[in-house]
Amino acid sequence: MDFYREYHITYRVTRYTVFLRFLLIPFFIFMFFLNTPAINKQIEKIMIYFYSSETNINNYKSLKFSFDNYLTQYGAYEFQPFDDRELFDSHIKKADKCILLLSSWHYRIIAKSHGLRPALIGLRHGEKYQQRVLVTLTTSTSDVLKSGIIASSSSQWHTINELMEMVKDVAVVKNARILAVPKDIDALMSVGFGIAAAALTSRNALEALNTVNPSLCKKLRILAVGPKSHLLILAVPEASKGDNLQMINVIKNMPLNATGREKMRMLGLDGWQEPAPADNKELEAD
Repeated sequence: MDFYREYHITYRVTRYTVFLRFLLIPFFIFMFFLNTPAINKQIEKIMIYFYSSETNINNYKSLKFSFDNYLTQYGAYEFQPFDDRELFDSHIKKADKCILLLSSWHYRIIAKSHGLRPALIGLRHGEKYQQRVLVTLTTSTSDVLKSGIIASSSSQWHTINELMEMVKDVAVVKNARILAVPKDIDALMSVGFGIAAAALTSRNALEALNTVNPSLCKKLRILAVGPKSHLLILAVPEASKGDNLQMINVIKNMPLNATGREKMRMLGLDGWQEPAPADNKELEAD
């Protein structure tokens, strides 16, 4: 009798214990997820916005896919390239936490208004500078500027300033007509098609043209050469620089692996360098 009584008591206790487990386990799981910040708060992506008229890119979808595939290995990052400067400028006005990848001339224009600081400077063949050139199919600089159209991927204001630095003739430059084009290599092609008399472009774009259209490249003449300027700038808002240190290091270390080097070649770069004090001074807003 005692045996059966003890059995029933043990049985009831066991059932009660199992019942409690079924109740408590889901409860504790729920409380764990409820108090875990990563679950309770949706993960916020850090955006890397890219625009450069100096980079020869034909397929922006492929560029985005390649960089997204690489960067997502290291965290919640998304690469968003733009092929239009105005769209890029309007988009970044609404962005708080982001990283910008842009031309140095473009950086100088918007740095002050967006509170930007350069984090990295792009390198090509170990050099951080590029040089702007004025090229044409003719030989007279004054004739080109007086009567011809100058194709340029920079803003009209920046193009006029660059021409002034090259030609140093206010009267001649003042009458120049500027044709806005999306990219440096488009400016060169405009000369080849007879749409423009000259192109304000970079030596790097001439190298790219020699691959795409070597016959046109051989015909072009350099009329004037401008001062050197930095290659692509990786910039961050000063207020959020600390939050972006991990992403900056990821991008800085891209040349250390084969996949990273492949992605960088899509931007016409093969390395990065942290800005020196002299670089910061050169990149101060115009």
